[in-house]
Amino acid sequence: MTKDTGEIIPAYVFVAALSYSQYAYVEAFLSQDQENWITAHTNMYRFYDGATRILVPDNLKTGVEKSSWFTPIVNRTYHEMAEHFDTAVIPARVKKPKDKPNAEGTVGIISTWIIAALRNQKFFSLAELNQAIKERLQIFNSKPFQKKEGSRLSVFLEEEKLMLLPLPATSYELATWKIATVQFNYHII
Repeated sequence: MTKDTGEIIPAYVFVAALSYSQYAYVEAFLSQDQENWITAHTNMYRFYDGATRILVPDNLKTGVEKSSWFTPIVNRTYHEMAEHFDTAVIPARVKKPKDKPNAEGTVGIISTWIIAALRNQKFFSLAELNQAIKERLQIFNSKPFQKKEGSRLSVFLEEEKLMLLPLPATSYELATWKIATVQFNYHII
């Protein structure tokens, strides 16, 4: 919601979960465009302080140009980001939630644990919303498991963090690819 006009602005929530510990990362964005999609991934890797060897995303048009049963085509920018972090992108198959069960389960839990808990609050900036999400996420990741020892955070720190790849020395720089037409007067449109 904006302070000036009181206009309600929708936000989109990026949710990621590691496969073993189910350690979650959540961040809100104003759109699902390419820049926010890549930013979400780079922020996720900074949050984990390491990169996963494999990413299993949904088949969003932002990340996957063509979904195919055997050879999905990942868009160029997403592919370059994955190469920068030395990560393989293997998109989940369409209508196959079992390809990423931990993420699917975490999305459901996050919906009630974070989003529903914040639904009656008003935020006047994306930074305010993400700060509230971060606080709830810290509690969520530290909460003890119901059926096994530890919490998402403790399992992550003790076992899974060791398996992450180190982050590259340089930050990823987002590239935007476009096809341009050169006019007879040498102007590009």
